[in-house]
Amino acid sequence: MQANGVRYQRFSVLHRILHFIVMLGFTVLAATGLTLAFSGNFAARAFASVLGGAAALAGWHKWFAVITYSCVIVHGLWFIYYKSVLKGKLTGPHSIAPSRRDVGEFAHHLRFVIGRSKTPPRFERFTYLEKIDYWAVFVGMNTMGLTGLLLWFPEFFSSFLPGFFVNIARILHFFEALLAIVIKFIIHGGMAHFRPSVYPGDSTIFSGKTTEAKMKAEHPLEWERLKGSEAPAAGEKP
Repeated sequence: MQANGVRYQRFSVLHRILHFIVMLGFTVLAATGLTLAFSGNFAARAFASVLGGAAALAGWHKWFAVITYSCVIVHGLWFIYYKSVLKGKLTGPHSIAPSRRDVGEFAHHLRFVIGRSKTPPRFERFTYLEKIDYWAVFVGMNTMGLTGLLLWFPEFFSSFLPGFFVNIARILHFFEALLAIVIKFIIHGGMAHFRPSVYPGDSTIFSGKTTEAKMKAEHPLEWERLKGSEAPAAGEKP
């Protein structure tokens, strides 16, 4: 539950490994994908030549797409395990799934920001912002996976779909990729690592643990629940 009374286990080994693989895979996908998309650019041509040319880049892109999307599948299976084996509630306090509570917390937070409330909302294990951050990536990766699969095997899909679906997939894949890059590197990076309270970085997702002070400040309801319970501190993230 705690280490020396000051640290709580927040993320399991599984979720830390998945996060690291996705982080690495997404970075490679962004670098190779943008290089292929802007292949006429001098910098892109130079980068491609270092990695062995356009064909090699495409190969790297496809294999890292498989590796990264495998993490999505594993996490999807975790949802099933969480619900069926651990008997967790998808809208319960441990879950990252959206719930009615998030709507109320958003409204409360907005009132606090504009000065209509003297105190901020008291969050549980996941805030509404963390849930938005998570689901934006989860849904986006499925969009990227579907369109990427169609672009990988255009002949197969064109055998039963109109050919213009390939063109639509190409457009959606490109702009979804740009959106994902903004979300992951700017919005997620800013929220997770550049907030004044954690700057210059938050190591929780890498170590799996967080301090008692951070728990009390950012997830007070979870902290209160854990302080009054003998159960392990880390309700697993589905």
